[in-house]
Amino acid sequence: DMTENSRASEFGQRIKWAGGLLDLCLACNCIEDNSKWYLTASEWASLTSANKQKFIKRGLRMRAHGKSFVIAAQDCYDPNTGTLFYYGGQGKAIDGLSSTGLGKMYKCFTGEEDTGLIISALKGTNNGGVIGAPAAEAAKSYKAFTLAGDGLEDDTNWFLPSSGHLMLVSRYRDEINLAMRTFWSIDSMLLTDKEYWASNIWDTNSAWTVWLDTGRIINQNKNSGLFHVRAFAAE
Repeated sequence: DMTENSRASEFGQRIKWAGGLLDLCLACNCIEDNSKWYLTASEWASLTSANKQKFIKRGLRMRAHGKSFVIAAQDCYDPNTGTLFYYGGQGKAIDGLSSTGLGKMYKCFTGEEDTGLIISALKGTNNGGVIGAPAAEAAKSYKAFTLAGDGLEDDTNWFLPSSGHLMLVSRYRDEINLAMRTFWSIDSMLLTDKEYWASNIWDTNSAWTVWLDTGRIINQNKNSGLFHVRAFAAE
């Protein structure tokens, strides 16, 4: 936010951030103290191989249209269902989780709050044969790195993104994929023509999904639709 202490030199960047894509940075953690860092492509390229080894990659930070969040570098995965998940909770009302109409989809950025509500209401319950909240739980439990596998534990508060997050990502998908290639050099990280669960719902039986290649929004049955999940984080 602009305050009386803001510098005039910041105005241009603030205006760009408010009305479009400001930047895409590598979100990473310093192995020495687990502090969070955000590096541009040029900053990352300027590091020596030895200095790059001091960091572990966490995701891609996007700053656009006044919002800032981190996108996980890969889809969530479950040993039983692979990269496809049910939303869960068909027919069950979730306290605090309001239905979202099409007119509000672009402005809905409640994924973090929604994820907590969904998991609290559904975890461990059996609704129509689906246990818990598979999509929300997959996003919440996502780890970019682990103590056992990487020597450092990912303490990020990951969540199931809401429609606003996903629609921004769809809008700048080409730029995001270019950044993913720059930082990871692996095409499996890219956002392709897949349908992803959003956290917000249409009614007690259906929730919203977003196609990231077109931005198309669809309401899908919570217990019969199997779709992808990409975890997001506030920072």
